Amino acid sequence: MLLPTPGHRLVVTTDVLVEGLDFTAELSEPEDWGWKAVAANLSDLAAMAAEARWLVLALTVPEATPVPTLERVYAGVGEACRAYGVTLVGGDVSAGPALSLAVTALGEAERPVLRSGARPGDRLAVSGPLGAAAAGLALLRSGDPAAAELLGRFPALAAAHRRPQPALAMGVALARAGATAMIDLSDGLAGDALHLAESSGVGVEVHDATVPLAPGVTEAAALLGLDPLALALGGGEDFVLAAALPRAADLGGVLDCGRFTADPATRVRMTRSGPQPLAGLSYDHFRGEG
Repeated sequence: MLLPTPGHRLVVTTDVLVEGLDFTAELSEPEDWGWKAVAANLSDLAAMAAEARWLVLALTVPEATPVPTLERVYAGVGEACRAYGVTLVGGDVSAGPALSLAVTALGEAERPVLRSGARPGDRLAVSGPLGAAAAGLALLRSGDPAAAELLGRFPALAAAHRRPQPALAMGVALARAGATAMIDLSDGLAGDALHLAESSGVGVEVHDATVPLAPGVTEAAALLGLDPLALALGGGEDFVLAAALPRAADLGGVLDCGRFTADPATRVRMTRSGPQPLAGLSYDHFRGEG
């Protein structure tokens, strides 16, 4: 029986990664797929201020999948489990039309932080710079020799897509600093800030001028003819935490990029030319685009 530490709440999340949508053999290795499946779920635990404890993994496997490929997937799962101190305690394997990894992650939290507690006047803060995973994926897909050269200069861009790093310690630190709401940025800052605002019944402003960009994002956007802010606002898979923090909260390592407001109708990005809607900028799982 899996029991949380006395005085803690059990926290559970689940997420699924599907070949062709969340990873491909052309752009990453099987070990990366296993790592990413674990990391994506641990990031959800981090967003609730939970410490990760256990995982359950269910694989759907096409008949033609080589056994060594599956062994490499499990090797990546094991690497991530060891890196973050979690235990794989069970799972299942079934045949299916596409390779998929469905992880259920369990953790424990002294005070789980939900999406629904943001208050007018709270700061919108993020736990790190944005856009790296989207920029890395775009460069990997481009096939341009100049893109390969840029990835050589900024290897963290490809790594952000292949092996994201969940901010588990920062999730706990944000909760202790008084975070009123929290989410991980799997779909892009625009959409996930909207999730916080909608769940909390408040408005939100994202300030373009203070959105932090990861090193190499500006250069990647220039090479590919993209807007670097679009990569941060709608690219997704950064797995950075976004939190609503009281104005007086004192916590290092976070970057303010907006605020929550009283009017639920005001959910905008503040650009040089004035406010623009946040809606429609984030990644859409069913359309596969922002």
